[in-house]
Amino acid sequence: MLLIFLLPALLYVTVWRIVPALYTAYLSFTAYNLAYDPSLDWVGFANYARLAQESGFLPSFTVTMEFTIIVTVAELGLGLSAALLFNRGMPMRNLVLGIFLIPIVLPPVVVGTIWYILFNQFVGPIPYLLQLAHGPYVPWLTTPGTALFGLVISDIWEWTPLMALLLLSALQAIPNDMLEAAMVDGASGFKLFRFITLPQIAAMMAVAVGLRFMDAFRELDKVIIMTGGGPGTATDFLSMHIYRAAFKFFTLGYAAAIVVTALAFLGVIYGFYFRALRGLATA
Repeated sequence: MLLIFLLPALLYVTVWRIVPALYTAYLSFTAYNLAYDPSLDWVGFANYARLAQESGFLPSFTVTMEFTIIVTVAELGLGLSAALLFNRGMPMRNLVLGIFLIPIVLPPVVVGTIWYILFNQFVGPIPYLLQLAHGPYVPWLTTPGTALFGLVISDIWEWTPLMALLLLSALQAIPNDMLEAAMVDGASGFKLFRFITLPQIAAMMAVAVGLRFMDAFRELDKVIIMTGGGPGTATDFLSMHIYRAAFKFFTLGYAAAIVVTALAFLGVIYGFYFRALRGLATA
């Protein structure tokens, strides 16, 4: 009887997750061009050998990790600060919280378009305001030193509310009796946060960081809209690398090899992550 209720979920995972993953792994061992090849041609590890020799793969992986780490750390810090502020209570808190959460319900394409307009060197409000303040003229999305910064800002704006919402739920689950007992014992301010609040929300912080790391690592929508992977290779994320290989050059076998390599890397990272998470849960 239980199997009947599990069947829809099992079918979904099998059809939309397991089968595509297995096919991608198989495709990575073939030479297949969607535009020219009539059938798959088995080439073994040739795609992986090409990946190891390609000069653009390592810079692409490096900038992806740089972006992922920066936005995850920034969103954790800002999200925790916002969660603590909302947890204290404020006038019209529900209204302010509702407005604060708007970015996470917007499609990434919309977010990318908004920030592309804001940073646009010809019509964007941000360059215009800097000009009014006699600041430097900066073509934000077309300069190697600032294009990544623009993507980081847009991602922080979009996903900090989610981090804050997750941490706020953890803060509100802390028993009041525990906080009151700590204050009776003389704990206040930083000590109350360090020894009571932080340990109580540590598990949710770990979950939130894991979710954002995984999602930021595969960022694509905003990159395509805001920078297109440029200028040069400044924002050439791994997702852009895969996108070009699969949908511009139609080399599906090579694109699949990049996907499998990225998944293997994430598998190793999350292996250590979940081990640390289990240790945190049993502590």
